[in-house]
Amino acid sequence: MTGPILNYWEKRGGLSVFGYPITEQRLETVEDRTIQVQWFERDRLEIQADGTITAGRLGARALELQGRRWENQPRQDPLAPDTGGCHYFEATGQVLCEPWLGYWVNNGGLERFGYPISSLRLEMIEGKPYTVQYFERRRIEHHPEYAGTPYEYLYGLLGREVLTVQNLPVCQGPPRDVQFGLEDRIGYVEFRSALQCPSSSYANVPAAFQQFSGGVMIWLDLGEAGRKIYVLRYPRQGMDSYTYAVYDDTYQEGDPPIDEKPPEVPPRSPIQPSVPQRGFGKVWAAGEREYLGYAIFREQPEQANIQFFGVGGMALRLLFSGQIGIFGPEYNQAQFWPS
Repeated sequence: MTGPILNYWEKRGGLSVFGYPITEQRLETVEDRTIQVQWFERDRLEIQADGTITAGRLGARALELQGRRWENQPRQDPLAPDTGGCHYFEATGQVLCEPWLGYWVNNGGLERFGYPISSLRLEMIEGKPYTVQYFERRRIEHHPEYAGTPYEYLYGLLGREVLTVQNLPVCQGPPRDVQFGLEDRIGYVEFRSALQCPSSSYANVPAAFQQFSGGVMIWLDLGEAGRKIYVLRYPRQGMDSYTYAVYDDTYQEGDPPIDEKPPEVPPRSPIQPSVPQRGFGKVWAAGEREYLGYAIFREQPEQANIQFFGVGGMALRLLFSGQIGIFGPEYNQAQFWPS
């Protein structure tokens, strides 16, 4: 770092506020302006045409890249005049309450954070749930493990996150957001980069789920798009990711059952292997047996909320169990989070 950006970085909090630099100072086009910028772990500092230094609008950009533009978020109701400890921002329709409001005021307010552009929400960050709130320029995270220390409230690593995915193509057509809260999972960089733009979505789809020793099967009835069976295989030795396949469900009432006996286990064993039937059984017997092994639980009826993406990927949430699956455009781009 050199020059005015170094001076700004040092005078306004340095490492604890901005993190380490992750690029050199360079020319970039930002919101139709070509300016000098430098990226940091938590921020992007910009030299404007008049020479002033400002922080980039990374909070707004992060929500956009996650498929949930702040302009499309529900506006909260204005506060009653006697509401204490909270402030309503007409510009964005969001409420900021204590202790977040005090933190915002005492650490730079509008200049550093911009307006709040989301309500408080739970998000998974590095595998753990945290309460966060987005602002135009930042994301504030509450870390209760540091309660009572200066690190209880932290700035999110938006510089690192946005820089990783900023060159994704702009979504075409009318603005769409990721539906059903699935952005909590697909906001992860590896899936956001692969899935790109959200497209069609389905609510309350008839579904079924069955767990196997080596993976899971999920059946979905997509109406005119047909009945599909997703097979998600757990990572094997020497592999570092899930893999998956998608099959048409060709089962018809009256098809013969899968006539095979599962291996015998002690009567008191907590897991009693079984042979899948119907559509799951046909896919299993046709080749997935090798990967999945035997079923370890019965097939369970489900309902699912589904979000498809323009490049061919899909995310779903099983409503009864709360489980979430991600299926990218490539067979080895998949993940599954049990409830």
